Amino acid sequence: MKASLPASWVILTSLALLFVTNSCEKADPKTAVEEKTYNVQVRTAEKKVLRPFVEAIGTLYPNDEVTVSTEVDGVLSNLKAEEGTRVSQGMLLAQIDDADYLLEVKRAEATVEAADSRFQQLVTGARPQEVQLAKAEVDQTLADLEKRKADRERAKKLYEGKYISAQEWDSARTAFEVAVATHQKAKENYALVTEGPRKEEIAAARAQLEQAQAALALARQKLGKTKVFSPLAGVVRVKRVSKGEFVKNGSPLFTIIQSDPLKLRFNLPEKEVGKVKPRQEVSLRVDAFPGREFKGIVSTIYPSLEEKTRTLMVEALVPNPDENLKAGLFAKVILYTGAAKETVVVPITALLYEEATIKVFVDEGGRAKERTVGVGGKYGEVMEITEGLAGGEKVVVAGQQNLSEGVKVHVAR
Repeated sequence: MKASLPASWVILTSLALLFVTNSCEKADPKTAVEEKTYNVQVRTAEKKVLRPFVEAIGTLYPNDEVTVSTEVDGVLSNLKAEEGTRVSQGMLLAQIDDADYLLEVKRAEATVEAADSRFQQLVTGARPQEVQLAKAEVDQTLADLEKRKADRERAKKLYEGKYISAQEWDSARTAFEVAVATHQKAKENYALVTEGPRKEEIAAARAQLEQAQAALALARQKLGKTKVFSPLAGVVRVKRVSKGEFVKNGSPLFTIIQSDPLKLRFNLPEKEVGKVKPRQEVSLRVDAFPGREFKGIVSTIYPSLEEKTRTLMVEALVPNPDENLKAGLFAKVILYTGAAKETVVVPITALLYEEATIKVFVDEGGRAKERTVGVGGKYGEVMEITEGLAGGEKVVVAGQQNLSEGVKVHVAR
């Protein structure tokens, strides 16, 4: 008869078999759960010194444009500018034949000279010689008068005694009357010479002189206007006349544009209106000069928005000393709205928008970590991050749409 095993051995054997069985089940690869890995692309969040700005599209215009016209009639004897000619302020552009205007000036000068002589004569009065001559004339006419008076008395007695005819008596009487009148005129002339002219005569002479002087000034002004000068520095855009052509007062001759500086016009959307101020710096690029940047200064901010577009017109002056820029060119405009500052930026493709929240995913040791961020300005292809992210972190820029907090990621090369 076989001996039976102790009960303790039976229990130990059973526990060993159970452990082995469990171990074999856990080691079975078919029953293990595999964790999913997401392929992503990442970029490093960078710290950059940036200057906030607003982008716009604008057009270059002449800063000023004038039509130069003639102010007198005449034949164009000379033209000094053609289309495309650069002109300076005060440069002679055209000459109108001035022969007739020169004659008019000489005629007016002669009239002034005569009027001035008459006026000066009245103001200064008679010279001593003129006074002496007037006095001598009075004395001479008085002597003649006395003689004629005596002749008349004698002739009267002879006529009454019938010694002379009636005709001889009439002649003696007429000669006396003429002598009386001549003497009276001599006395009046002497009184005028010694007493001087009346105030009314001097005033009339002064008025005639002033009128003659005004006519001379007008004649000289017309003569001066036979030369046509440029009112500003710029370029002749249009020439409208030819040499030898007769032009009338007001005929347009040239159109001149001021091309240095040029005027840049652009529109800002309503939300950006508060960011523009006078004297603000503007940067612009044109397709005609790729890679080259031009500078300007805000000169005019229009007082109201355009109703249809809800945009604000802004003008800036752009220096153009070499005149490479031309009126009519389109320009890509950057309006700087603040001082340069250091900030964190990430590619725009990294941002995920969920209602009012903006978030990004970062790669931390192969795991995706979600971050809620604040954003500032857009700078080309990158966005300013104001909070929620530090420079140097690895930000997912592709493949983040399927990520969630803590999932495993693999950076594709």
